[in-house]
Amino acid sequence: MMNNLKLGVEVVSAHDLMPKDSEGAANAYVELHFDRQRFHTTVKDRDLNPYWNESFYFNVSDPASLPEMTLEAWVYHVDRVKNSKSFLGKVRIAGTSFVNISDATVLHYLLEKRGIFSRVKGELGLKVFLTDDPTVRISDPVTEFDNLMSTPSEASNPIRENQYTTNIPTRAFQHLPRDNHTFPQQYQQQMQQQQPYYTSGSMPPPPLEVPGPSQYPTGDNMRQEPPQPSILRMFSSSGQQPIDYQLKETSPTLGGGQVVGGRVISRNKPGTYDLVEQMLYLFIRVVKARDLPAMDVTDSLDTYVEVKLGNYELKTRYFNENSRPEWDEVFAFPRERVQASVLEVRVKDKDLLVDDFVGRVLFDLSEVPIRVSPDSPLAPEWYCLQDKDGDKKKGEVMLAVWIGTQADEAFPSAHHADSIPIDPSIASTHIRGKVYPVPHLWYLRVGVLEAQDVLVSEKTKLREVSVKLRLDNQIVPTRVAQSRNANFQWNEENVLVAAEPFEEDLIVTIEDRHRVSNDEILGYVNIPLSQVQKRCDDSRVRPQWYSLRKQALIDLDQFKDDKFSSRIHLTLSLDGGYHVLDESTQYSSDFRPAMEQLWKPPIGVLELGILNIKGLYPMKTRDGHGTCDAYCVAKYGQKWVRTRTIVDNLGPRFNEQYTWDVHDHATLLTVGVFDNCQLAEKSLTNSDGHGHHKDHIIGKVRIRLSTLEAGRVYTHTYPLLVLHGSGVKKMGELHLAVKIDFKF
Repeated sequence: MMNNLKLGVEVVSAHDLMPKDSEGAANAYVELHFDRQRFHTTVKDRDLNPYWNESFYFNVSDPASLPEMTLEAWVYHVDRVKNSKSFLGKVRIAGTSFVNISDATVLHYLLEKRGIFSRVKGELGLKVFLTDDPTVRISDPVTEFDNLMSTPSEASNPIRENQYTTNIPTRAFQHLPRDNHTFPQQYQQQMQQQQPYYTSGSMPPPPLEVPGPSQYPTGDNMRQEPPQPSILRMFSSSGQQPIDYQLKETSPTLGGGQVVGGRVISRNKPGTYDLVEQMLYLFIRVVKARDLPAMDVTDSLDTYVEVKLGNYELKTRYFNENSRPEWDEVFAFPRERVQASVLEVRVKDKDLLVDDFVGRVLFDLSEVPIRVSPDSPLAPEWYCLQDKDGDKKKGEVMLAVWIGTQADEAFPSAHHADSIPIDPSIASTHIRGKVYPVPHLWYLRVGVLEAQDVLVSEKTKLREVSVKLRLDNQIVPTRVAQSRNANFQWNEENVLVAAEPFEEDLIVTIEDRHRVSNDEILGYVNIPLSQVQKRCDDSRVRPQWYSLRKQALIDLDQFKDDKFSSRIHLTLSLDGGYHVLDESTQYSSDFRPAMEQLWKPPIGVLELGILNIKGLYPMKTRDGHGTCDAYCVAKYGQKWVRTRTIVDNLGPRFNEQYTWDVHDHATLLTVGVFDNCQLAEKSLTNSDGHGHHKDHIIGKVRIRLSTLEAGRVYTHTYPLLVLHGSGVKKMGELHLAVKIDFKF
């Protein structure tokens, strides 16, 4: 059977190419290589953004080996003076990325380097597709390179430009019914299983709609101008990603039901924690104790409570010499890890050698009530203490014990059994989940106009003076002004960044720059930011004179009624009409101005469920084995969130859910995974054998909100990839559930 399968390549355009000649331009053309066949476009002279719109067709010799083949597009610059060509960049497209002609669209690929020392930039727009239309003819063989050395007038001749495509009608759409396609069955299966290539942190776009047979143009429709193709930007898939590094869609069973194809098969009423797996926890709230007996000779009692469940033991803080202590602490045990049927709450007296036993309370777990939010909190009760034989003793302890989920209001502040620090002296603040509000930043605009009556110690004919602005750790100097008298002018404007609630002062100093060794401070003034004018537009700011103080232990002039002082003329304003960029512009999560009065109402709500991490790479060693104390940080808009740290676990399950208001859909959500290094102890070492107290980043994921479909639940596992000297290394897989709802 004759093979009619062909690979079509439409070379559309290039953008922002590297200049090669003395005029800052390039004579560019594209050379295509595939299956031992080679074609090239015409030369576009003196153009860094050339357009070709030329089509070429390659014969596929062996369709069964098509996934192993590669299409290469090399961009060259033609130097007609030297009769040579130079490299501008290349694109390599794997055969697994080839699609049918009906699904093809124009993609802009970043040009790659040929070697380490290559200077390459720009993009190449290509449309690559497969067709088995027998009427399509293979392109003519490539001509000799000498033909490209023709003059620009000859190269731009339209007859010469179409010498390779005279037999191919560029505006004719030729399709066969899908039932008549003669693709090999093996290749059809591989095409169906092929996933598109996305940039890191992006979500897959909605599938392209394939027109039915009735929508194909026929007759006069073929002579009409075709619609403009949709252009997508993507990176070259020269090295096709391994399956282990790709984004994988999952179908977990969450609180709202099972997720199938982005839709939730609901089984319960909608709740506040629908994007995480429901996890049951045994909560114990230790409130206080009373009438405890004296245990020491001094009749004192240093009490604390120990909660024991199977192999887990959690303790409250202890009080010195207090028989009526109040703790009000909550402990949480994952229900799936409970290995006992009895909960034991012990009251103990802290001692130097062995802590004394005061009394205990036992709970049968089969009788513990179940509480699910939004039920009201369970009221604590007084329980009489018992000795080890079950007899009642003096003293009572107030407790509340119930079974709940992570939606319980006590969950964030509880001491979790899977987050117990190895060293008991480690503060719980290092392992608990937190919500951090992002500092509200403003631009502080400072206009330095002039200064008068500035006294310089050295009597020189030409004095050199500059102004230095200091705000926290920001230092901005002005240019040096020269004058033969005591008056100086700058008329210079500088911008600093200030944070609410504006508790700091702006320090303005005037320095004598004539001394080479050390600048002498001639005067300074502290200006509280709370007194600076706020503005949201370009309204005029009235300048103001400020008296300068001398730098001395005691300024004697300040006690004089009629004192003489130097003055500086400034314009100060806090500009609230701008957004202070505290992150990269391409990865920004917020574009709102600083002044809240200018904020528009939110357009939607973003929900994030951090489910679990699988296959974490050990970040340190403990007790002779590799381990990791992982936690996640999610950032969007004006809020950072941090999950609790799960200690000594390479497959942690978080199942924590967070929400944000969305003000702009052209923003990104960033989720990072870290290894908590604040839990250091003597047995904890890193790869170089030394302790380390700076948290290590394991990996991060970025999700662009504009790629999300409203109302759909996206559940995927994201590979945590890190670039090492030996190549890309996978550190684990982060399982997330993301949903966005817009308010219309």
